[in-house]
Amino acid sequence: MSAEWRLTPRQSADVEALVTPVWSDDLPADLTPAFLTGSGFSGAPGQTLQLPDDPVTVLLGCGPRAGYGRDTARAVGARLARAMTGYRRLAVRAPEAELRALVEGYLLGGYRFAGYFTTAPGIDQRIDLVTADTPETRAALAAGRRVGEAVLLARDLVNEPGEALTPPEFAERALKLAAASGLECEVWDAERIAHERLGGLLGVSRGSLLPPRLVRLSYRPAGPASRRIALVGKGVTYDAGGLSLKPNAELAAMKADMAGAAAVLAAMSTLAALNCPVAVDGWLPLTENMPNGNPIRVGDVLRMRSGTTVEIRHADAEGRLILADALTLAGETAPDAIIDLATLTDAAAVALGRRITAVMGTDDTLTEALRAAGRRAGEELWPLPLPDSYRGQLTSRVADLANYTIGVRHGTALLAGLFLREFVPPDIPWAHLDIQGTALSDTDDGEWVPGGTGVGVRTLIDYLLTGGG
Repeated sequence: MSAEWRLTPRQSADVEALVTPVWSDDLPADLTPAFLTGSGFSGAPGQTLQLPDDPVTVLLGCGPRAGYGRDTARAVGARLARAMTGYRRLAVRAPEAELRALVEGYLLGGYRFAGYFTTAPGIDQRIDLVTADTPETRAALAAGRRVGEAVLLARDLVNEPGEALTPPEFAERALKLAAASGLECEVWDAERIAHERLGGLLGVSRGSLLPPRLVRLSYRPAGPASRRIALVGKGVTYDAGGLSLKPNAELAAMKADMAGAAAVLAAMSTLAALNCPVAVDGWLPLTENMPNGNPIRVGDVLRMRSGTTVEIRHADAEGRLILADALTLAGETAPDAIIDLATLTDAAAVALGRRITAVMGTDDTLTEALRAAGRRAGEELWPLPLPDSYRGQLTSRVADLANYTIGVRHGTALLAGLFLREFVPPDIPWAHLDIQGTALSDTDDGEWVPGGTGVGVRTLIDYLLTGGG
C-alpha cells in the first residue's frame, strides 16, 4: 500500500470513510449501552467500528484519554491501517497529540512486501488528516513519514530473496540510496577487501560464488558536529551455514541475516532530511555464507584486520567474523562511540523472546542512552552482561581466539559479545545489539507485520537525533 498524506482543516467531499477517534473513558453519548454491548466496541486502542453513514463513519478506539502516548498512538495507527485496506480516500480526525507516532504506525501496520506478486497487494490511498495545519503538525507528519518509510526500506531489504539481494546488489542499492539522501558512499570490492586485510570477511566469502563487498557510508551535518558515531551492521545476505550447513527448516529465514546492515543503511538515509546534529559513519560488511567453492573448514585459522588470529570451530558462527573486521575499521577512525547491530545468536531470542532486543557493551552510559532511545521509539532493549569470567571459553590451542565454544549451550549470546569486544578499542564506548529474535515477525503484532520488522531503525534515528548521548 502506498499513501498520499494531506493536512486539511476540513474533510473533503470525496472521502469514502471518515475516521473519528474516541476515548474509552469518554465514549460519545449516542452510543447507548445496548449498542455497545451488541457491537462489542469499547474504545480499546486500535479497535474500530464502521457505521453505515455516507461517507462511512469509522470509530477508532484510542483507549483512555490520559493514557494516550507514543506507543498507543503508534499501535492505533497500525491497527487502523489494517482495518482500512479497502478504502482509497480517507479522512482522519487526528488528535494533534502524538501525530507523528500515529502516522508512523499507519505506515508500518499497513506494510506488505509486494516484490514478487504478479498483482501487487494493497491499493493507493489518500489520507486527509483533518487537523490544524501548523508548523508543528507539518513537522510531525514529515517526521512520521520519513521514519516510517525508513523502516519500510529496511523491511524491503530483509524480505528480498537471497538470490536477488546479493552482496554486489546490496552495495549497488546502498550507492543509489546514498546519492539520493545526502550520504557519501564508498564500496570496496574483493580486491580492495584483500588489500585491507579483512581476513574475516574474506574467509566467510570463500564459500560463495559471489564476491563480498564492504560499504562505508558517511553523513556530516551542515554545521559543527556535536559528536561522531560509528554504526556497524552485519550483512550476510544469505546464510546457509557454510560447511556447518543449517537444517532445511531454518533456511527460509536466512535471507534475513543482513537485517543489521539494512537497519544501519535505512537509519542513515534519514539523517540529512531530519537535520541530525551528529556525524555518522556506517560500516556494512556484505557476504554470503555458503558451502560452495573453497569454504572455510572447521579447524582453519583466519587472520583478521586487527592481526588477531581466529580458529574456526563452527562455520555457522560467521557473523562475528565479518563484524570483527568492520569493528576494527570503525575503531581506527576513533569515533566517540561504536554501535553494531547483528542477527547473531538464537540464545538472545531464547533469553528475551521475539519483542525485546538484547544489548550489551562496554559503557553503561551508552547502553542506557540506547535503551532510552528504544523506549521513545517503541523498541525495547534489555541489557545482558559481558562477564570477564567467561572469556576463557574463547581460548584456542592454535590461535589467539576461537570463534565458537563446542559443547557449550548456555550463555552463547554473551560469548558472541565477548568475541566482538576483542576487536573494539578499550577506550571507545561500544554497544552490541543482538537482533536475532526481533528482526522477523511471524504475525501481525502492533506495528509489526509478518516478515522483516526493520527493528533498530527507529532506535538508531532517535539516538542520533538526540545528539548520540
